[in-house]
Amino acid sequence: MVRRQLGFLLGVVALCVPALGHAENYAAFAIGPNVATLDTTDVGNLDLSNNLAYGAKFGHYFDDRGFNWFGLEVDMYRSAPDVKAQTVPRSSNIRLSGPIPGNDLLVHSLAFNALVRVTGYQYKFEPYAGMGIGLNMGNISDGNFRPEASFAPSFNVLAGVKYYLTPKIAPFIEYKYNFAQFSFTRSNVTADYRANLFMFGVAYHFDR
Repeated sequence: MVRRQLGFLLGVVALCVPALGHAENYAAFAIGPNVATLDTTDVGNLDLSNNLAYGAKFGHYFDDRGFNWFGLEVDMYRSAPDVKAQTVPRSSNIRLSGPIPGNDLLVHSLAFNALVRVTGYQYKFEPYAGMGIGLNMGNISDGNFRPEASFAPSFNVLAGVKYYLTPKIAPFIEYKYNFAQFSFTRSNVTADYRANLFMFGVAYHFDR
């Protein structure tokens, strides 16, 4: 599934490369709460701490041939949804059995998204939505897990709205959903990571 999505996005990029010279470029910074879950194959969901995520994104919207409603972006963000101290059901994995003291979990996400927007320079509000794939890196340490980093492909969905204070400066609010399956081999744990991020930020559009 991930390979098919990657092939689709690469095809879109190849078709749109000739338009990059006429792109509307932007950079953005954002911060907001991350509500995440970690669903293990051994004991089900582990309770994670709510935390703040923050990051930056860079992108293009294409101007020529009537494609200014379509864009591509690179999105990078960081969060720390630590595993809470809790008691979990007994399982074959002794590290995830009974009381666990909690663990530090740090997640870095890199996403490549395709976007569509409702645009027009006469409008101050600009709704947009997108989806894409990327790479998550989960670092876990302390507690019952052995210190380890896990790299996993990710799937992303997002939607938001911008408000242009000026033709170039636009605060925005955005919801993002991020999914990845981490495999922590040293602790023999496979888990689905699902993150719901509610981001608040400011974008600067260079070429408007």
